[in-house]
Amino acid sequence: MNIIKYISAFTIILSITACATYTPQYSNDKHNEVQFPNKDIDKTFYLIGDAGKAPMGGMSKALKVFKKHIEGKATKGDYTLFLGDNIYPSGLPKKNKKGRIEAENALNAQGKALSNFKGKTVFIPGNHDWYAGGLPGLKREEKYIEDLVGKNTFQPENGCPLESIDVSETIQLIIIDTQWYLENWNNHPTINNECEIKTRKRFFEEIEGELKKAQNKTTVFAMHHPMYTNGSHGGKYALKKHLYPFQHKTPLPGI
Repeated sequence: MNIIKYISAFTIILSITACATYTPQYSNDKHNEVQFPNKDIDKTFYLIGDAGKAPMGGMSKALKVFKKHIEGKATKGDYTLFLGDNIYPSGLPKKNKKGRIEAENALNAQGKALSNFKGKTVFIPGNHDWYAGGLPGLKREEKYIEDLVGKNTFQPENGCPLESIDVSETIQLIIIDTQWYLENWNNHPTINNECEIKTRKRFFEEIEGELKKAQNKTTVFAMHHPMYTNGSHGGKYALKKHLYPFQHKTPLPGI
């Protein structure tokens, strides 16, 4: 009787895994064909996410690849966007506090990667950047980055949610701090003191207004969290995540 149970369980598992594939699936094969317009490139945007961890005194592999990629390129007028989680694991602590040296090292590594970049750079906060005490920690990071890379390189400023930049006559860059929206504002009573936008409703109204103003432009949205995802940020978890929720070897199903 037990062997029948094992065979049944094995058959069910095999049936489930047999449906899994890492190959993209398209309802129409033509969707797989990428066709680029025969036009000169107006602006190039380099997007770098989760760059907040680096070996002491060095750079991560991703930052090294980026630095090598832009060597010899004419990057004046282009943009490099660091899309949040610029410091792991918990933002920029106060001076002489635990984790401060490692946090500075992470930001310095990103600064080194930009040494040959001649365009404009923007750092956007992510959830990990908010973990150093909320707004005060975020402002510490803003100051450090602007001292390191240059003025107005941390956007949006002052822990505010939205910044819109006229890149050119044909391109608009809208930068959003998605963690501002997700934060529990009861834990940050001064969160919007320096911001024109003070409610989530007003936030969406401002986005709508910016889209209307840029309706004849190519609009680029830059933010940390995706608008939509089939991953964990969208509440969807693979079976492995349910068995190993903390990415350790110890299984803790149900967490």
